[in-house]
Order: sequence, then C-alpha cells, then structure tokens
Amino acid sequence: MIKLKALLSNKWFFPILMLYYGMFYILFGESYPFNEGLCTDGYVYRSFFPDFRNSVFFDTYYVHRIFPSFLLSVFFKFLSISLAGKNIYIAFQILNLTSIVTACYFFKQILVLFKISLKNQLFAFALLLLNFGVIKFAFYLPVMTDTFAMMLSTALLYFYLKNNIIGIVTCTILLAFTWPMAYYQGLLLIAFPICILPLVPPLKWQKILIQGISILYVSVLCVFFVFISKLDNNTIDFFIMKIDRTLLPISILGIVVLYFFFSKLFFNKTLLDKSLFFAKLNYKRLLISIGVFVLVLLIIQVIHPMSTASYSTSQIFSDVTLISLIKPLISIVSDFSYFGIAVCFLILFWSSFCKTLTQMGWGLVAALGMNIFFFGITPESRHLINILPWLIVLLIKAINKYSFKTSFYVVTGLLSFAASKIWLLLNIYSSNSKIWHSLNVTTDNSSLNIDKNGSLGFPSQLLWMNIGPWMSERMYFVQGAVMLLFIAILFFMLYKFQMNEFKKVRLVRRYQILE
Repeated sequence: MIKLKALLSNKWFFPILMLYYGMFYILFGESYPFNEGLCTDGYVYRSFFPDFRNSVFFDTYYVHRIFPSFLLSVFFKFLSISLAGKNIYIAFQILNLTSIVTACYFFKQILVLFKISLKNQLFAFALLLLNFGVIKFAFYLPVMTDTFAMMLSTALLYFYLKNNIIGIVTCTILLAFTWPMAYYQGLLLIAFPICILPLVPPLKWQKILIQGISILYVSVLCVFFVFISKLDNNTIDFFIMKIDRTLLPISILGIVVLYFFFSKLFFNKTLLDKSLFFAKLNYKRLLISIGVFVLVLLIIQVIHPMSTASYSTSQIFSDVTLISLIKPLISIVSDFSYFGIAVCFLILFWSSFCKTLTQMGWGLVAALGMNIFFFGITPESRHLINILPWLIVLLIKAINKYSFKTSFYVVTGLLSFAASKIWLLLNIYSSNSKIWHSLNVTTDNSSLNIDKNGSLGFPSQLLWMNIGPWMSERMYFVQGAVMLLFIAILFFMLYKFQMNEFKKVRLVRRYQILE
C-alpha cells in the first residue's frame, strides 16, 4: 500500500501513464478514416507546411494559429520527411501526445503548489484526462492547435503561480501564435501578478450591478443578432441544427440564467476595491505586458499575413451567440459531452469555485472571466480547451477542504470513464465496413445521411455528437438526459434529505468539512 501511494504521488506517474496510453493509441487506436485523416481544420493546418506564408489561409485570423504547424514543419525539413497527409497526421498525434504529457507534469506541479491531498489529486487527473476532448479527440482528429494550446495554458498558470515572469512571457508569446484567446489571458497575467485577497461578500448594490451588467451584455447580443440583424445559424456552417424558434424564448432565458451565475466570478468586495487595486498595481509588469503586445504586433507585421481575415471579430461573436440558441442550454450539454463530468462538478460546486477564484487576485479573475464571458456559451466546447486545466485545478482547490467517502471517488471514476467515451468505437461504420455500405453512406457530402434538422445522422453522429452544434436533435436530448442523470447520482452521493425534529425536510451533507 505504501509503495502504491508513493507511485501515485510521484510527479512523473501521470505523464508516463499518458505517454504509454498515447503510444498505444497511435499504434493501435482508431484514426479518422477519410482524406488522409484530415478534416476541415486539418486542411488549413496542412497548408502551413512547409512555409505558412504561401498558404491561402494565412491571414490575420490564422496568423494566431501557425506555431504548431511551423514547429512540425521545421522537424519535417530537418529529417527530410515527406509532406504526405498521413505523415502530417501522425506528426500532430505525436505533438498532441507530447503536449498532454507536458500538461500533466505542470498540472501535477500546480496541485502540489495548492497542497491538494493525494485523493483529490487523483480526482483532478480523472477530470482532466477522462473526457472526450483530451483522451479521444486529440488523437482521432489531431491536426488542430487545441492540445498544444492546453499545454501552454497549463504551463502559463504554473509560471503565474510561481511568479516566474520569463515563463509567463514565453508562454504568452507562443500562445499568440497558437490560441488567440489564451494569448490575451497571458497579457493579463503579465500585467497583474498573483495577489491573494481576503474573501469579503460584496454589498447588495454591487451584486445587483454585476448581475445587471452580465445579463445586459448577453441580452444585447441575443437581441442584436437574432432580432435586429435577423441572422440565423444556417449561415454559419453545414450540418448544424437550425435554431428552434418555438423554444427560442426558453433558449434566451437559459443563456440569461447562465450569465446570472457567471457574474459570481466577481463576487468579492475586496476585488472591487478600486483604491486597493491601484495601490497593488505593478507598473513594471504593466509595461512588460504592453511590450509583449507590441512585440507580437511587430512579428505579425514582419511575416505579413493577408489583411482579410477568415473570421472577423463580429462574426465570431455572432456565431457563438446564434449556435448557443439552437436549443435551450445546448452549450452545457455540449460541454458535458466534450469535457465529461468536470462540468457536473462545476455546476454542483459553482459557488465554492467562484469564491476560490475571487481570492486569487485581479489577473486570474480577469483572464478566466474574460474567456468565460466571451466563450462560456459556445456549444463548440473545444474553444474552451485552454481553460480546462484552470477550471479543474481551481475546482479541486475549492473542494480540497472537504473529506469525501471512498465510495464517492469510486463512483466518480466510473462516471468519468463512462463520460469520456474512451470505449466508444468511432469507426465501426468505416468506409470498408459492410454496415457502412448497407446504409448507403459515402464520404461524398451529397450522399451523407442528413436528418430533418439538417444535422449529420448516424453513423456520422458517433463523432459529431461530441462536438457541440453538430450534434443531432436526438443526441441533444439523449446526452442532456445522461448529464442530468450523472448530476443526480453525484448529488445524492454528496447530499441526503433528512427529517429534523420539527418534521421538516432539510438537505444534509454526506461529506465532512476539514478544519
């Protein structure tokens, strides 16, 4: 038992475990069976080989996503490897594996910094790794920048907590050419160093003001894009469900409720103290942040991307808003489908999570809050992959003061495994399968199985039901029901109803609060 505990607590245990898993998957696991493993984004990132400046996609949007392709192309040139699609596919698999292994190392270091118990460290790794986005998608459709961005974001958080300015700046510059939103998070972390604040409940008028601004922000987006601009999500992409106009009021109400809870990210009177903020302001760090911003602009000017971006800022905001209105709370269902039961625990412990975050200072609150406010409602959950480690580690820090029963961890592990879909075979209807041919499905889009809502049906749904707005109506309801079931199971593992001496029912914790 002592040896097992020492093994699990070793800082290299999970990195090595993921290294073995990733190697096994690359050698024997499933791969996307069409177009040399490349999907839409894969074609873009492949076009950056061998010289991204010659790509037709090299514009002011994709300039912020060129670094992983550039890094791999250097290795391809050095080793004289052919630029065949299959080689690029495998190279991105290896890059993603390296990224996950490195992220595990930094994630472990952060847990140690926060003095998380060994049980809760294992709990944290289960939430980080046992989800579709990390354990499956990163290897099945690897030609993306997602996993590399997650690794850099994890390292960014670690260096921030260690107040290592060189590490923070390095990660921020790399993120500037990997994942734009994480780049802006990095600028905020450079400008505002870690500062532990006392938790003081805000005044009533402060709560109302924050909640009002939050709700007003998302309400204006909905009204402008849906009722004034009269846009519809059928202009966004193929195979996405159309907005359910009958349920549109409920969908809007659901988003308003989400932003009502998002506002809790700022519920700390100390955080809102302007005099304290300016007293703690580090002008040297602020100047460094501005310098990094200017440096990135200069680099972009030198490499000179096309001025016409594939995606404008207004289009990004309109797309996020519109697809979040397809069905009520589709973003939460999508997050559960992609990130697993971490979403369930964030729902159950949201207040504790927010209280923990608000004590971490202005930099972390601004960086995380910005991402959640801008992209917290997007059903394409992979857009939030950069903050997944942040969410989990702060969640675990918030609940580390609780002592759970062993049965709770066992159930959590089983639910994590089930929600990760690591067991789901995506290629059982591959192009060589008799079942595939019997369904008359081909790789030609004109012959794909499309349901009445314009979504890809099965067998394509085996993959696309996990990627937000591309899930079908049926899978929205199925996965929503599964999410509610998992939340109910976890809720009753954590709480029970008990009759008090006055014959009234009250909610009682099943876990203990440590001193």
